[in-house]
Amino acid sequence: MSAGEITGVDLASPSNERAEGSGMSEHAYGWVDGLREVCHDIRQPIAAVLGVAGAALTNPDLPDDTRSRLEQIIAMAEWQTDVVENWLEVSSGSQPGAGYTDVIRAVNEAAVAERLTWAGDLTLVWPPEPVFITLHPVILRRLAANLLGNATRAAGPCGTVTVEVSRRDTWVLLAVEDDGPGFGWLSGGRGLGLPAVARQAAQHGGRLECGRGSLGGGRVRLWLLSAASRAEGRAADAACPV
Repeated sequence: MSAGEITGVDLASPSNERAEGSGMSEHAYGWVDGLREVCHDIRQPIAAVLGVAGAALTNPDLPDDTRSRLEQIIAMAEWQTDVVENWLEVSSGSQPGAGYTDVIRAVNEAAVAERLTWAGDLTLVWPPEPVFITLHPVILRRLAANLLGNATRAAGPCGTVTVEVSRRDTWVLLAVEDDGPGFGWLSGGRGLGLPAVARQAAQHGGRLECGRGSLGGGRVRLWLLSAASRAEGRAADAACPV
């Protein structure tokens, strides 16, 4: 078998039909199909978790702490369902509509989930007025969760992390700082979080900046176009003569 040769591929499969003229190899499409199948199968155990936890909540004699934990389990399972469904939609070629996504709400949801597994000092700061973007809420929360997870891991179990949401002209800025050792000094992990955020940001017209923050550790700044700026851009395009 020559180098780079792919075996065990059905030339009549949907993967190979899509690969023709797409610039993507049959092998790459095979991985996409495999991931799609895994995500499809994951939905059943997630639904089972929701069913078992929901049934347990019907017990009127549950202690308050147990009830709270079960509600947290349900919330996290529902979030995993949202992630899987969003990935299945995107991987199938569809573009799920985002509408206006509340940035402050998405960041707070990511922070609530992070606090379940991290006991350090997490501070959130946001403006009094609502902040919206047109990025899908599932994608935005994934970005925020990746930034938070990276920061809390760097800060350590007793560290400090600050998160700030703000408007800067036509941009929305999500800034995350920690008091860890700084970039390049943190061992462990797979290094997928920040590259994934940078890639997603670029795909949606934004950018990710990394540096040192005021707490002495890392500082990442995620810039995304605000919903207002995108709407203004579309209006300007519509007003241009053909």
